[in-house]
Amino acid sequence: MSSLATQSSLTDTPDGPKAQLRRFGVAPDVWVTQFYQGQIAGDASQTWFYGGKVDAFLKVDAEKLGLWPGFHVSAQYEHYFGDDINRRDNALLPVNTAQAYVNKQGYHSALSVSVTQDFGEHVSVSAGKFNMMTIASQTPLLGGGGIDTFMNRAFALPSTGVAYTAVRGGAADRVVVSAPYLIGGAVTFKTAPATLTLVVVDPRSAQNPQVIEHPFEKGVAVGGSVTIPTEILGLRGFHTLRAAYSNARGIDLNDVPQERLLAATGGPVITKKGYWFSSYAFQQNFFQNKDKPAVGWGLFTLGTLSDGNPNPVKWSVLVGLAGNNLIEGRENDRWGVGFFHYGLTKPLLSALEALDVRRRSEGGVEAFYNFAITPWLRLSADLQLIDPWNPTKQRETYMALRLQTKL
Repeated sequence: MSSLATQSSLTDTPDGPKAQLRRFGVAPDVWVTQFYQGQIAGDASQTWFYGGKVDAFLKVDAEKLGLWPGFHVSAQYEHYFGDDINRRDNALLPVNTAQAYVNKQGYHSALSVSVTQDFGEHVSVSAGKFNMMTIASQTPLLGGGGIDTFMNRAFALPSTGVAYTAVRGGAADRVVVSAPYLIGGAVTFKTAPATLTLVVVDPRSAQNPQVIEHPFEKGVAVGGSVTIPTEILGLRGFHTLRAAYSNARGIDLNDVPQERLLAATGGPVITKKGYWFSSYAFQQNFFQNKDKPAVGWGLFTLGTLSDGNPNPVKWSVLVGLAGNNLIEGRENDRWGVGFFHYGLTKPLLSALEALDVRRRSEGGVEAFYNFAITPWLRLSADLQLIDPWNPTKQRETYMALRLQTKL
């Protein structure tokens, strides 16, 4: 027996339209997430903004529609409303990831569509336009996407190394560390000891329509990862190693002063071809539900290292605790506390200093608690303390309330 207090979404009633559509392999969902966020300390203190985002999902299982087995279609449409604090403060990384890429200052909406063909239980091939924030949200403990766990981009959309170092603008981030949307393909091999994934993508952000119209015209990025599950005293965990390389061109950070002069005179952009990236992630549950092992909490870590030119971030590190509240009756609640640091590469800092622009690496902490009023209605409180990359600015403290409704 289902009720408003237990059903997964507001309109997902027994034998209702959603349940009937799922029988035919069609699964629609609509999420509305509202934010009220501002600074309580810092140079932009007392500045608050209200806004939000609508996410519409559609998943299609071809086999249930009477077509061939193993074929799936996934689509996600996003649209902003209201306003947000991103780019109005002194932080390098967006403090509200969910509103960083669909907003009134840039693209108003985004559509991502991908197809997947499973070949048995061990091999799958996917292609299309991928929403990297939604993919990040599937990571255990850490979550992602800024919708129901951490809000800062450092946690919600960690660096992948598959990104295009923008030439003369067009980036939502002040410094590009990974693309929020990618067009390309991926192959996944699930074996007994590990899961292997190979991706081939256009390194530019596919939010730009020109990337869809002219894919791979600026280069290609190839990445690979291996994930090894672990179990310590019956508690789940995993290790993931990732590496990526792209032959795309990015701004040569050793020549930023000269690049600025050329830009002012309309001269050519000084670029450097190719960049590489590597990362290591580790997660380990400390506690988990005996009947539902996927419900638990524990430690997450992520460290990255890149060439540092044209990649503007030489290294980064995340570490924290996150997961579910295991108190009986509150297992749907999510919580987390984490520390991040993004180490900007020396060529970039030196070049900016030559232009009398003082900058530094950026770090901070974030904590959140997501209270599940019902499975489809969640209220979160979020706190962030950021030492911004501008050393002349004081530490900034952000608070936010976030209300998510799954219709």
